[in-house]
Amino acid sequence: MKSLLRWAGSKRSLLHHLRTFWPGGCARRYIEPFCGSACLFFHLEPQFAVLGDLNVELIRTMRAIQRYPARILDSLRRLPEGKSAYYRIRSVNPINLGEIDAAARFLYLNGRCFNGLYRTNSEGFFNVPYKPPSRRVVVDAESFICASRALQRATLVHSDFETTCELAERGDFVYLDPPYAVTRRRIFSEYLPQSFGASDLTRLRLALEKLDSKGATFLITYADSLEARRLLASWHMKRISTRRNIAGFTGDRRISYEILATNVISRKEK
Repeated sequence: MKSLLRWAGSKRSLLHHLRTFWPGGCARRYIEPFCGSACLFFHLEPQFAVLGDLNVELIRTMRAIQRYPARILDSLRRLPEGKSAYYRIRSVNPINLGEIDAAARFLYLNGRCFNGLYRTNSEGFFNVPYKPPSRRVVVDAESFICASRALQRATLVHSDFETTCELAERGDFVYLDPPYAVTRRRIFSEYLPQSFGASDLTRLRLALEKLDSKGATFLITYADSLEARRLLASWHMKRISTRRNIAGFTGDRRISYEILATNVISRKEK
């Protein structure tokens, strides 16, 4: 199953690597503290899950999809297309909308904004510019129903990653894909005010140590960097290549490297 969302930094191109670490039915729960589009969650379709994120609009949208998929789809289909319509819809404060219309707005903007970015200004309002879709944006009823059924098996939490990690217990599988805080090169990091940054790396290290000591399995992805190698030195690391497309223009997309780190070995390597 594919996620309904586009997301900057999505690991969709790495799913064939990531899925080899999933223990399947042996896992008690799937937990993702930086869920974003949750593409690995939808790909694996675990029976029990916890999805967390600091983005309240994202979590609010996922909760609405859990409960009202058909009504959200109906609201989404009524929204007009075009640049002027996009900016008019973007200017609406989602706090003033009911959960169905707020979810439709979120999905509408996500499908038509520049490169699937989520970025806010200093006041916390979404401000990503319009980029005409390369093809007509179509989300069918079947995709909504499937996403809803998957999310009904998940507990959704609006929280900091550390709080979500505290929920993990022995036998859980935790996948972490934090925003990359890398000092020597520019990697997109604008997300929300006070979102994950270099000052949080120590907290992340402590969270991983706690997961390990509890007997939870974890897998983390991070840009190959000095920060990553220091952060993850205690665990099994693997360097992999990926095409980074945050630039949004085909000519600017290039191969980069990421680190996968885990406290277990993947099935492929056993």
